Amino acid sequence: MLKLSVEEASRLADRVDFSKLNGLAPVVVQDAHTGEVLMQAFMDREALVKTLTTGHMHYWSRSRRRLWMKGETSGHVQVVEEAWLDCDGDALLFKVAQRGVCCHEGFYTCFHYPLASPSRAEPARGVAVLSEVFNVVKERVESPRPGSYVSLLAAGGVDAAAKKLGEECVELLLAAKDGRREEVVKETADLLFHCLVLLGVVGVELDEVLDELRARRAARMAEGGGGASGRP
Repeated sequence: MLKLSVEEASRLADRVDFSKLNGLAPVVVQDAHTGEVLMQAFMDREALVKTLTTGHMHYWSRSRRRLWMKGETSGHVQVVEEAWLDCDGDALLFKVAQRGVCCHEGFYTCFHYPLASPSRAEPARGVAVLSEVFNVVKERVESPRPGSYVSLLAAGGVDAAAKKLGEECVELLLAAKDGRREEVVKETADLLFHCLVLLGVVGVELDEVLDELRARRAARMAEGGGGASGRP
């Protein structure tokens, strides 16, 4: 997390030209790990200083006319990793660790509508799709819906979710043992999905798991190793 003193943040804020947009500067927000662009918003000087001193992204809402912190109601906060200023000194780029999803529509990034087909939203790519799916899983667990598979499974508690996860694990192992490549792909997707369901049932956030993997990866890199799990 990037977190500065008030004095340091104020000095950096002095370098930004907020005059061109009547006290505001455009901000582009990027996933620090994948490089994916998550959103675009605006900051005034106070929002910038608040962001740099708390380590969490704050913005100026033009519609609500107030300062706000990303995730203040949803919990999907953005943890600041890096801050950049453009060559004209009037636009900002922040690289963040996104907790949960960025878009209020439940997508990982706000840029999920292809311009050529704006009526069709696209799911996130790469590991970010796990955040999108987990967001839906948590909603089904916390607010059960009639006919929802996740809600029905969650109603059975940890035992039901764990039993189903075990079944999916066995099916993946059998597919791999038999060399059925397409089935390995499908069964792996099933296994990951049911891992998310179990996390939702026991109340563990996906970000906690990802942070653990990042910590293990960082430890291995510090040791000069390449393993992602922290094992030799």
